[in-house]
Amino acid sequence: MRLFLICAAVVFALWLPDPTAGGASRAHLPAAPAAGQVVLPGTPGRYGGLQHLRTPLPPRAIALTFDDGPDPTGSGQVLDILDRKGIKATFFLVGRYVQARPDLVREVVRRGHNVGDHSWSHPIHLRYRSRDAQVREVRGGFDALEAALADAPPGERARLEPFFRFPGLNESAFLSRWLGERGVIVVSAEAGTDDWRGYSAATITRRTLAAMEESNGGVLILHETRPQMILALPGLIDALRARGFTFVQITAGPDGRAQAIAAEDPVFSR
Repeated sequence: MRLFLICAAVVFALWLPDPTAGGASRAHLPAAPAAGQVVLPGTPGRYGGLQHLRTPLPPRAIALTFDDGPDPTGSGQVLDILDRKGIKATFFLVGRYVQARPDLVREVVRRGHNVGDHSWSHPIHLRYRSRDAQVREVRGGFDALEAALADAPPGERARLEPFFRFPGLNESAFLSRWLGERGVIVVSAEAGTDDWRGYSAATITRRTLAAMEESNGGVLILHETRPQMILALPGLIDALRARGFTFVQITAGPDGRAQAIAAEDPVFSR
């Protein structure tokens, strides 16, 4: 009886169709994300439970994101902390600061972090500007990032993600649609540290722990320009891990990036 079952199983396995047959070669299957990464699908293309669908991260997983850099003082400190803690993050950078310090952008991607666009000049009320002005803010940010990474190795250039975060999370319905048509994902968050309010390191830690417990993880906004956040960051990471949280890096993945590059009237081309 056992021999019969074994033979039947072998015959059944041989009968199954080859998943790579008929032109569906493995080369055409979606690329798998690297370890520790979570791919955000291009549809619906707007994530962050504060405003949109919850970001599709595993339970109690946190994606650290840093806004408003690159910062001559804070960027290096944040990168060193992340290195020590073994975490890869995503940095949403402001175009005019990128233009001033392209070396810091290259250092961010060299250390394995991803970068996205946070506009050219960080206008909090971007949605009240003309449509042309809104588009210029997006393009200016991406243009600065492309220029900063023009001479970087291909693998590091590919860390420029088709991601946009609205300044102050003040979204424009027009610009969200415009970005979606070009394969650019709008990244909001599940929570912020509110470090921009000038809170102490202890208060930032307490508020962030409470917010992450309430949201069960998700995308977290921090600001590399805030000294008290940097002071809090090592202990905050340790405290989150002690509570059972893990850390992941968000990405659009190779397919999402290729889609944005191939879009009609794309926002970046490399």
